[in-house]
Amino acid sequence: MECREAAQHIPAYIDQSGGPAARALDAHLRTCEQCRRELEAYRDLQGALAALATQTIEPPAWLLPATIEAVRSRAGLRARIPAAREMRERLGDPRLAAAGGAAILLAGLATGAVLIRGRRRRRLVGTLRAAAAHA
Repeated sequence: MECREAAQHIPAYIDQSGGPAARALDAHLRTCEQCRRELEAYRDLQGALAALATQTIEPPAWLLPATIEAVRSRAGLRARIPAAREMRERLGDPRLAAAGGAAILLAGLATGAVLIRGRRRRRLVGTLRAAAAHA
């Protein structure tokens, strides 16, 4: 096993996944100092991540007030824009929703018809070419 291949197997080796790759990596680690250092670095990283998972990190004191202020300013900005208010009212109209749904349905049907027609045309052209080739 070469170092490049060994480096690919080190994460699984740390997770105690056995098998032929682990045995080959064991043999390589006995002779390669560089790969042993990399294995040790992975183990250190795994330990640091495990320690980090058990810690509770408190957010800075300024974060909550700043977040609340940002949300309020955005909400205030939206309320002051008349077009946004009018658009919200229009989107609540069930007739508009029904018309939009009908338009989407018709567009889908038209697209399907075009695709089917194109497929039939390609099939017909292929049949004519095959007939011309045999003639």
